[in-house]
Amino acid sequence: MKRIQFCSLVVAAVALSAVPAVQAQGPQPTEGIRFGTGGGLILPIGNFGDIDKTGWNVLGVIQVPLSQSPLHLRFDALYGSTAHKTGSGNTNLFGATGGVLYHLGDRAASVRPYINGGVGLFNADFGAGSQTKFAFAGGGGILFGIGTLHAFLEGRYVSVQTSGSSLSFIPITLGVMFGQ
Repeated sequence: MKRIQFCSLVVAAVALSAVPAVQAQGPQPTEGIRFGTGGGLILPIGNFGDIDKTGWNVLGVIQVPLSQSPLHLRFDALYGSTAHKTGSGNTNLFGATGGVLYHLGDRAASVRPYINGGVGLFNADFGAGSQTKFAFAGGGGILFGIGTLHAFLEGRYVSVQTSGSSLSFIPITLGVMFGQ
């Protein structure tokens, strides 16, 4: 529980430190094809949280708008690792999801919150063997400006349907977006 509270404080501090830079920016370019990359934390939860510690992740994103709507198709790939709480070793996670992203608020706003959700495949390698299984993910974030860059901060719930149970975690990712 202390780990989740600490990570929540880190995310809040990063978000609040971006507020002055966000206020100086103009509208966010959310209408064209966008590419993004980022990194952050993986918070194992449920049974996975009982056996592994907080880890790290890297994320790659492609977003394609649907006409003039706030709805986008989103495809992402995530790679991450968490260390086992007892003994040595770690769990490596690699997966991809496809789904939708919906921007909230005015498209001319300097900060654009969004929600997203999708399905995909994830490979979980526990060190003694790996499984590639169906996964679903959902969460939200904000798109904002930092200087001349456009950045995002998001959190998602990911559940990989492993044999006998599910492997659940929350990646919290800070990244940058490129494109039109």
